[in-house]
Parts: sequence; C-alpha cells; structure tokens
Amino acid sequence: MDGLRLTATISPITFTGHESHTNPSKIRPLGFNFSLKHPLASSIVTKCNISDVVAVEDTTLVHKTEESENEGQNGNWVLRVLQVRSLWKTQDDDDHMNQDSNEQVDKNDDHDQISIDEACDTCSVDDDDGGGVEFDKNSFSKLLRTVSLSEARLYAKMAYLGSLSYTIPKIKFGNLLKRHKLHFITSSLEKKAKKERTSEMTQQDPKNVDVSHDLNSLYSSPCEWYICDDDESNTRYFVIQGSESIASWQANLLFEPMQFEAMDAIVHRGIYEAAKVVYEEMLPYVHDHLERHGNGATIRLTGHSLGGSLSLLVNLMLLIRGQVHVSSLLPVITFGAPWVMCGGDRLLQSLGLPRNHLQGMTMHRDIVPRAFSCNYPTRVAHLLKVVNGNFRNHPCLNNQNLLYAPMGEFLILQPDAKLSPNHDLLPSGSGLYVLRSQASDPNLATKQTRAAQSVFLNTPHPLEILTDRCAYGSEGAILRDHDVDTYLISIRKVISQELNRARKMRRQQQRQFWWHMVVLNGTNVKLLLDSGREWWRMVVATHNMHLLVVVLVPFARLWVTKACNWIRFRLCM
Repeated sequence: MDGLRLTATISPITFTGHESHTNPSKIRPLGFNFSLKHPLASSIVTKCNISDVVAVEDTTLVHKTEESENEGQNGNWVLRVLQVRSLWKTQDDDDHMNQDSNEQVDKNDDHDQISIDEACDTCSVDDDDGGGVEFDKNSFSKLLRTVSLSEARLYAKMAYLGSLSYTIPKIKFGNLLKRHKLHFITSSLEKKAKKERTSEMTQQDPKNVDVSHDLNSLYSSPCEWYICDDDESNTRYFVIQGSESIASWQANLLFEPMQFEAMDAIVHRGIYEAAKVVYEEMLPYVHDHLERHGNGATIRLTGHSLGGSLSLLVNLMLLIRGQVHVSSLLPVITFGAPWVMCGGDRLLQSLGLPRNHLQGMTMHRDIVPRAFSCNYPTRVAHLLKVVNGNFRNHPCLNNQNLLYAPMGEFLILQPDAKLSPNHDLLPSGSGLYVLRSQASDPNLATKQTRAAQSVFLNTPHPLEILTDRCAYGSEGAILRDHDVDTYLISIRKVISQELNRARKMRRQQQRQFWWHMVVLNGTNVKLLLDSGREWWRMVVATHNMHLLVVVLVPFARLWVTKACNWIRFRLCM
C-alpha cells in the first residue's frame, strides 16, 4: 500500500442518517447509514456511464464544515477514517511529511498514551508470516472449509434476527414464533419510551425538576437493540442494531486505542464506551433469565455492523466481570462487523474461550470489516501518531500498519454472481466458508491463517472501493455488500444450494439402487427361462405331450371366448 498514491484532495463527506423503519419501502441504508448528502463536485451520476466518469485524480468532494457541525457531525465513519489520504498528494511530499511527523511525535506529550506492551504477541507479524506463501485462488481455496448445513441454518437464523433489528417497532410475537419459535421480550425503544413517560411525570411536579434533568441527561444506547427468547432451549437472544443514529456515528469516529477491561488487549475507544452503556441496559435482563432457568440458561449476542462489535464486547464484559459463567455464554455471531480489538485472540485464550467463541462473518467485498483491519500506508500511521499520542504504542499499527486485528473464527460469505461479482480469491458461485489453515504445525497454521486474512482484507482495499464512483448510492456496491439483508439472502442461497445438492445425491443413489435391482431381476428372469426350457425338454422327452394338451386346451378356449366378447363389445359402442 505504500506505493498507492492518489492526487485527489478528499475532504470529509457529510452523510445523513434516517431510521430505516420510517420508510420500509426504501432499501435499508448501509448498516452505519451510507446515504450520500453532498455530491461530488464533478457530479456522481446514478448510472455510471464511462463517458460520465471523470478520473479520480480530478475528483474533489464538497466540504461544508459548518453545516456538518450543525447536523451533529454525523458522517460516514469509514470515510472519516480514510480521509487522511487527502493529506498527501505527491511523491515529493512524502519524505518531508515523514520527517515532520517524526519530529512532531517526539514532541508529543506522553501522559495519555496507552499502557500496553508494544510487543503484543497476537498483533505481531513476522517477516516470514505464512511461511512465505503468496496466495492465489488455488492456494487460498485450500484454506477454506465449507460450513455444514446445520451451521448455515444457524447463521441464517441470526441474520434474520439482525434484519429485524432495523424494524423493531414492527416486530410481533407472531412473526418471530412462525419462523424460529421465539417470542419478543423487550427492546431499547420500550425502555426509552418508559424513561420519557417517567420524565414527563416528574416534570409535572416542581420538586422533581432535578430528577427529571438527571433522567434526560442519562446517556442512552447509541444503537437500538431487542431481546427474544427460545423457550425450548432456554436461550435468550440479545440482538443489536448497526449504526442508525448520530450517537453511533460519534462512537465510530472515536477510534483511538485504549485498554480493555484492565486486560492485556487494546480496544476501539468509542465502541468500548458505547458497549458499556449497552451492557448496563442489558444486564438486568441477563440476570432475570439466569434466575428463571438456572444452570440450563444460555445467552447469545448477535448483531450487524457496529451492533456486531458491541455484541462481542458486551459478551466479553459479562464474562470478565463475573456476571455470567462461561458455560452459559454461547458464541457471538456477527455480520459485517469491524474488528475493534488488538490482541483479541490472546484475550480469548486467556479467558479459556475457543477461537470460535467469536464467529465473524464478512461478505466477500464488504468495506466495513476492512475499514480498521486493512493495511494503512506508513504515512497514515505517522499521521495518526501525530494526531493522537495513544497511537504511538499501538502494537497493531506499529507491527502491521492496521488499527485492529481480526480475531476469532473468520467466516467469508460469497453471494450469487447475479447479486455481486465473485471475489478473485474465492471459488465461483455462492458459498459460506471458514478460513482456517490445516497445517499440522499449530504455529505455521496460525501464521498462514493470519496471512490469508490479511490478503483477503486488502483485496479489494477500502481505498480501491471508495475510489469507484459507481459504488455509492442505493444501487452501489458499498450499500449492497454491507446490507444485512444481502447477508441473509446470500446465506439462504447457500442453504438452498446445499439442499439441492443433497436431493440430487439422493436421486442418484435411488437410480443406482433401482438399476441394481433391474440388473438383478434380469438375471433372475434368465434363470427362470432357462429352467422353463429344461422343463419343456423333460416333458417332450417323456412323451407326455397329450397330457399337456389336455390341460391347456380348456384355458385356451376360455381366453378365446373372452377375447371375442370384448371385441364384440367394442364394436357395438
């Protein structure tokens, strides 16, 4: 990526968010609301014709700082993260920028730096990472394991619940019960409505003005969520929505690193702070479920986009803070969620959790999981360290030039080619895979898996996606490849393909069985005919033909009579 050079001046883009449930007829916005407000100065067209597309080098985005501030500074956090590329233009500026950056870093105050060892084992990558393997489609495919049908059905169920999180007011007992035998418990919207009613009541009494002020000043969840129960398995599902509000945008933008729960791991500050709020709101419902079902109770958190990252952090906080025993916490399943931890795999290991305790699914070209985990140019790393001293000792940034490393089980989902073009490293057609090296040496397997993850997350690189002007808008690839409904449709397509393959295999087995029976019966018929011929020769040899005629003539007369009667009946009709 150091060789990547863009001469375009990219300024922050302001995006407007809207609640997806207010207008269900429209396509749901990107999980963090990717609706373009300010057009490109050179005019982005709805249909990208070659004659209309201007070179990226000539593209300039409209920058309206005052208007953005008045609207709460809500914008696309992926672009905000990547907008630092506007700070370099030419090769001649690189050396000068690096020199100035180093001087400014030396002058930075160290009082707010994170206290994590720079040599983070989980985040470090050796020069020979992956055994020097350069992945192509063939070698990459060898690290892919197709998920089973039962696993795919579980993922489809979680994706369906994630889709419902964007239309919480429309969730009814019936539609949950019909599909997955679940019933709705409550949601963050109900809690907010209750809080507002309490606030109105306290405002009516002048003595409670201070109490009302305290209630209104409480920091509410940046993302909406809801809870539903499966009574058959005693499982309670906590489903967290992706970014839909200004508060969630602000959480996304605070991407500086900080220590997680006094553990040896680093976390995205804004999402961690948001997770603390969600944790406090959900904790009473966790306790209620555990008290009612005891040791048989289980809890699963899931979510899309930012909601997936929050699900993981809340899950780990419940365990670290001793609120839930590890046996009651089911693996977290996320869709299109950015990774927000550095040292996450080592944290899972220290907590006695398997790697598949986090099952993070990524669409083949989804930009959001790539946003924090792609390789940033060295120039960007220097700039981040200048802007914020906390980045100076950030292991992932120092060792890998990325902000937060993938952790847990890495799942890749490829939709049908009619929905989105196939990825260059994946087998053709729809598929859902686990990326995992099967090398006998555990260390080599880990290195190969990390190397493959890095190659995948940089193919395509987020900068490449963002420079494609046809990727924006309601029909663009950015929205299409991140929408939770795309995940749901693609998983169901994988399930349908697997069911069709199973049915085809059963039909082949049935055809083979019947063909075997036909062959076997043909052999039996031949044996019967041979025995009949032998019997006939015996009859002729014993000169008993007259006996045979005496037996068969009455039957022959009867057959002839019946045949004549039938022919006469047909002629009279």
